[in-house]
Amino acid sequence: MKIALLGSGSRGNSVLVRTGDFSFLVDAGLSARETTARLALKGLSPGDLQGIVLTHEHSDHIRGVGPLARRFNLPVWTNEATLEAGKQNLGALPKWVPIEIGIPFTVGDVELTPFSIPHDAADPFGLTLKSGQGYRVGLATDIGFVTQLLRSHLKGLNGLVLEFNHDAAMLMDGPYPWPVKQRIRGKLGHLSNVDAAGLLGEVASHDLEWVICAHISAENNEKKIIVQEANGALTGASSLLNHPSSSALCVATQAEPTPSYGPAGQIAPSAGKLEEAS
Repeated sequence: MKIALLGSGSRGNSVLVRTGDFSFLVDAGLSARETTARLALKGLSPGDLQGIVLTHEHSDHIRGVGPLARRFNLPVWTNEATLEAGKQNLGALPKWVPIEIGIPFTVGDVELTPFSIPHDAADPFGLTLKSGQGYRVGLATDIGFVTQLLRSHLKGLNGLVLEFNHDAAMLMDGPYPWPVKQRIRGKLGHLSNVDAAGLLGEVASHDLEWVICAHISAENNEKKIIVQEANGALTGASSLLNHPSSSALCVATQAEPTPSYGPAGQIAPSAGKLEEAS
């Protein structure tokens, strides 16, 4: 199983999942045109996808879902509350596959388990993904605060996409209006670097091969702070990320896709082998 973020941030989020002959998206918050262009960088077109899994209805996760689904006849997996809350932006879908939080489902040869997250959406969820070979990845963004349920689902993974949304001091000193600041730092908002790093330190195990720091605020965060916090969390954790040759801590951006990550870390786009960290 290989994971790449096509883009991540407040202007659009989408995760590409590939296993063998199967590929699908988790969320499609970029425009259909931009999603198509970024898939091309990974050697795919939207017509190659098995479908789209939609975690919640906010515009930065849903923007391209309807157009892509209709144009390429793609099924959409999501729960009823998300479908209802997002129907104005989604429009008519060629096929809706209903799912329920807590009940695993499959896309291609991947088993996905949705779990509840605290966020200001109708019925949002994070995901753990398990390949047919038992490789396990977690996707956890748009999280107001760390719950015991979140901790339990993110332990023992091989790879993790985790929200490092904002630096608390930068948010409070930044340009956002006070109500927006309250929302972001509230119980249904987004994880700060410190909270995300604390969670990472708790769930990191010897099986953890890579981490992608995601959903980063362009105005209220900096890469160097994220890397410092994430590396600090992993110090002393019994994780493969502590190995001197590890190249598998990535900070995602809004502007371009991340490299692909899978067994043993970063995978070269064409050669399929480990690359040096950039």
